[in-house]
Amino acid sequence: MLGMNPRRRVQPRRFHYEPRFYDPSKDERVKRKMRVARTYARPKTKQPAFIAVALGLLLVLYLYLNIGELAERAAAFGGALFGG
Repeated sequence: MLGMNPRRRVQPRRFHYEPRFYDPSKDERVKRKMRVARTYARPKTKQPAFIAVALGLLLVLYLYLNIGELAERAAAFGGALFGG
């Protein structure tokens, strides 16, 4: 205990495994094949978000154009509901 430096901690030995039948060229071919396959994948688009925004804008436009009729219907419904 007296000889140990309190600032320096003893770390466990690192594990190193060397496979018996490892072929680096085969590994490179597999990686290259995976990389090529990935580049031809269809790019992700934001089409669903664009459609949602477009539908929202159409709804706002419809409400804006028909606000008078909607207000009359709401008043009539409130009058029928609360007796007016």
